[in-house]
Amino acid sequence: MSKNTLTNLPDIQSLVTLVIKICKKLGLNDIKSINESILTATEDSALGHRDLKIICTLSELGGKVELIKTQLKDCIKENDEIIVVSSHGKKISKYFQDWLKSELKTDKILFWEESYLIELVDKHLPEYWGHNDVFLKSFEDAFIERLESNGELQKVLQLDEKFEELLNFFIEPKIYHIKEDEKTGRQVHSRFNKDKYLDGNNYFISGDAGTGKTTLLKEIGKIAIQHNQNSTYKILPIKIKTTLIANSGYLIDKAIRSEIINLVGEEGVDKVFNDYKVLLLIDSIDELERPKQREIFEDLKELTGNKKLSFILATRNYESLTKGCEICNHINTLLSNFDLNQVQRYLTTFFKRDLKKSEELWLNLQENKILDKIPPTPLTISLVSILFEENGYEVPATITDVYDNFNTFLLGRLNVNSSLDFLKIDVKEKILQMYALKIIKSQNRVRLKEDDFVKYIKDYFREQSITIEEGTIPELIKGLTDGTGVLYLDDLKYVTYQHDHFMEYYASREIFNDENRNKLENEIVENFCKYNWQNTAIFYAGRTKNMKMFLKKLALRTEQYTSLPNILLSISGLGYILQSLWMTNSENRKEAILTALNLLIRADAKVKELAEKGYPFFKGIGDFDIAIINLFWFYTHYNSLTLRDPLQLAFDELHDSLKQFDNTQFEKDKTTRLYQLFCIAATLNTGRVKDNSKLETLFDQDKLLTNSLFVFLFNEAIDLLELGDKSQLRREYKIDTKKRKYIHSIRFYLDHPSKTLNNTTYELLNPIKEVEIFTEGKTDASIIKHSFNVLTMGREPYWSITAIEDGEGAKAGGAHQLTKYLTRLANNIKTDFDKKKTIIGIFDNDEKGYSEFNGLPDNFKMVNGILKKVEGLNIYAMLLPIPDSQNYEPYHQEKQAFKFFEIEHYFPLNFLQDNNMVKETSIPSVYEIIGDKSNFKDKVIKSNKPELFTELISLFNEIDKVCEKEINYIDSK
Repeated sequence: MSKNTLTNLPDIQSLVTLVIKICKKLGLNDIKSINESILTATEDSALGHRDLKIICTLSELGGKVELIKTQLKDCIKENDEIIVVSSHGKKISKYFQDWLKSELKTDKILFWEESYLIELVDKHLPEYWGHNDVFLKSFEDAFIERLESNGELQKVLQLDEKFEELLNFFIEPKIYHIKEDEKTGRQVHSRFNKDKYLDGNNYFISGDAGTGKTTLLKEIGKIAIQHNQNSTYKILPIKIKTTLIANSGYLIDKAIRSEIINLVGEEGVDKVFNDYKVLLLIDSIDELERPKQREIFEDLKELTGNKKLSFILATRNYESLTKGCEICNHINTLLSNFDLNQVQRYLTTFFKRDLKKSEELWLNLQENKILDKIPPTPLTISLVSILFEENGYEVPATITDVYDNFNTFLLGRLNVNSSLDFLKIDVKEKILQMYALKIIKSQNRVRLKEDDFVKYIKDYFREQSITIEEGTIPELIKGLTDGTGVLYLDDLKYVTYQHDHFMEYYASREIFNDENRNKLENEIVENFCKYNWQNTAIFYAGRTKNMKMFLKKLALRTEQYTSLPNILLSISGLGYILQSLWMTNSENRKEAILTALNLLIRADAKVKELAEKGYPFFKGIGDFDIAIINLFWFYTHYNSLTLRDPLQLAFDELHDSLKQFDNTQFEKDKTTRLYQLFCIAATLNTGRVKDNSKLETLFDQDKLLTNSLFVFLFNEAIDLLELGDKSQLRREYKIDTKKRKYIHSIRFYLDHPSKTLNNTTYELLNPIKEVEIFTEGKTDASIIKHSFNVLTMGREPYWSITAIEDGEGAKAGGAHQLTKYLTRLANNIKTDFDKKKTIIGIFDNDEKGYSEFNGLPDNFKMVNGILKKVEGLNIYAMLLPIPDSQNYEPYHQEKQAFKFFEIEHYFPLNFLQDNNMVKETSIPSVYEIIGDKSNFKDKVIKSNKPELFTELISLFNEIDKVCEKEINYIDSK
């Protein structure tokens, strides 16, 4: 048995390269790469022609590995034969083999595991294990060992040894260089192949912090070593860092000599320069003073002219670094951030031994839009992957840790040999922090221009009894911009942050460390839904991950928001805050989840209001549409392993409360509670949590699928939330049968927009309130709700309002329907939950309303001239109160036939006349409502002028007296 192993292959490219060589030795033709892990090849023999697809992986193949299946499905064609190659030490399981054949519906699959690969190498590529230049081999081995043992992430973050292997790989970056277009004469960005770095020219590699400049330098060194295997002239890569240059007295020649001695001993120095071409890799000199930089460039010019040497130098800012310096001939290349494809390739490579983790993290990044919140650089993706590997939590829970590590990496690179000794890491951080908070607290997020920024810093140091020499100011700015990569000067010379999330992160640090932390924390709470503040709050919460009082204050603050955008931002913001606070007691986090669920129902109501007012975005939207949108909103921001326990506690508490709705007369309240429970259960059932017990409870105990709303929601959620095996779930719960059974109800809600059903008995969901108001008609309900909103400057009413009129044409219209409804409630209310309700039926003070009001059963006892109450219950009947002013005096008529007062009469007469809503009666100064009430309502609810609604205060005062409330209304009279 061979003693060799392939389990330690560093990356997928190494495995693919090896497989290509084996395939050539086996006589396969047309071997090409489809992507980084899949090859295509053909074979022609006496037995005929074969088309092959070869997929390579470093991962263990046991169980279902969806990524392998997906990649193959995307590229295989009919009659293709497939070879699955794994270099993992474990055998490819029989289960995986059978599963993959079943999924791809083919038996033409061969599986090459590590032991078989080694046999092929031993037989066809024995030279793979050897090398013939002893000195070169020892130099290359020492160079590679030094690269792998000196990883900055491992050193700076003090990572476990396992990360040395996990981080030791390379993802092909996008490299550009600027050249002149021959036809147009314009400067254009042209793609640049990394292999060209070996052509003997001198190069700069420019890129923002974390874009992978150091990693690219390492890769260039490895490419040079690979080049040596097939070339007559050999290249020896020598990588030197700023610290080595500083310790060598800023003499490049001395630094190179020192590094060679470290690699192969002092006796090897002359041999390196006599026998080989030297490729000098310099990992940034951005932080050095300008005089030192000039000296280095002078040394490089001399070295490249007199010796067989070329250099590649990495920098964050090429223009700033080279300005005013005399530099030998060179080419500047630019390194860009990762695109989405590169991020996914990075994750697949990082988790090469466990592709399921790669899939989980990729989905997490997409679902939580993390790539919008962090700079998509190799460094930050590395930090995200490390945290995910370490604790398994989704990124929102550890976003502060990601930036803390990013900050440590950036600011920990300060050169202690610089004359800017005063500018220590804590001072750098302080400037970045206080400037970030200054911007966020300012109106319009105003940045400072360079001169003002300099003055701002000088003033700060002056207050600290520290004097800054004028000559050091440019170096200070350089240290905060080029040196850290966090700040930069824009085209208008404003000092700003590379990304808003940098600013929010540093602002959170300033708040956390400030002696007035409690005061600043209250500002975070107060401004939770304002631009920049919410992300600052998320970073702030992640500082300790345990802030129960902060969480309580935030939850209370979110309850005060009234606009739909702020309500939705509160729901999503609480979700991210709860993930950041994953070490906070689950009971405390449960309370915030209950707050978010109540906000979700308020969001439902707000969307309906906007739909009724005719906002274009919500035109034609239906109740089912709103319910599924809000479900998805909740799922998106609460589908997290860190929230499993508080979600389960919230479910249990709400489920226990379901008992109070047994035999209730207010079925809408029960549906609302069931909807909240369904949102939790569906969220728990998906993603990494996979707790389906709560859905089963709702289906089995509460018979949720006997309600058409939840039949529709569950059917949609199966696809939208990916609850599991779609076909199996639909079969198991007989969804198709239930859809047919409830088709008329489902069709009704799909055919009738929310605008039609809002504030009616057909409305499915509403905030659960202790006060229920019922009106004769829909226009009455809409006008009353909107008037309250205007007269309280957006306050949410403490009552719920519903129109009883069902359009069936009862003899007294809505008034008769209202009488029947109030009578039924008076006879049927039995439960404690229902008895706690205060119920008010509002009749028009006209002939029909007055008649029905007086015709109520005897158990409705008169309280005053316009109010009756049921004995033993909080059920009231109320006539619309006529305002106590001279204009309304004529409407106080004794005879029933002369009563004309309706809800529309509360509006100014000239407004009614302008809208053709009234005609004069035979009674002086009394007008009858005659116009289109629906059109009039549409106009009313689009107005926010308090003076138009002032007379409705008479109605609200009467309602408040019954409910023992004191509300401060805007009285513009």
